[in-house]
Amino acid sequence: MPFVPILGSIAEIVAQSSQGAAGGSAKNVASVFHYRLALLVAPATKTALEAGFQAQVMVPFTNAANVRITQVQNSVRWINDAIDAPVAFARAVAGAIATDSAPGLDTVTMLLRTGNRGKSYRGSKHFAGLNEIDTTGDVLTGAGLTRWQTLQTAVAANIVDALNNVWTPTVVSRKLSQLVLNPTTVVANDVTQVLINKSVGTMRRRRTITVR
Repeated sequence: MPFVPILGSIAEIVAQSSQGAAGGSAKNVASVFHYRLALLVAPATKTALEAGFQAQVMVPFTNAANVRITQVQNSVRWINDAIDAPVAFARAVAGAIATDSAPGLDTVTMLLRTGNRGKSYRGSKHFAGLNEIDTTGDVLTGAGLTRWQTLQTAVAANIVDALNNVWTPTVVSRKLSQLVLNPTTVVANDVTQVLINKSVGTMRRRRTITVR
């Protein structure tokens, strides 16, 4: 039987985008989010959750991101069921800022904190799509910082899905959880704070092929 989410169930959403070539090479970019079902009003569906996530998180992201970024899809699965397959929802939304982009490996980094201490209870997000106009020197400033702070607020907030169910952002510990076989053990803690690094971050695996 298909898994039916109950209060406390954890959804995994993978937001996938394409970072277009800008003299180098294109890259695929993925960000993983986890949410706990905190208020159940109607039977939860992946379709309803994806719609809420798109409106409340991905719209602020594409509003802040460079036009070089194009959102491709969101996929949703219930990680309480080891064999639950993700369902993909196609999207085609370009970043809103049509100016020069920062190098592809540069990121806007946000740190996720919970009520517990230790590496298993912390998380981070590394968003692609940084714009040159977002920074002064090595740090985010001005209108660019404001746009990314809007995303910061969205990442920290509960999602209300299309059925009015409420989903709370969480940090799932891959180390402490067992997600491969049923019955699973999911160790997840609610996010209590999202911090944005004003310093520009990097992800080496997003580095483009060397151009000569």
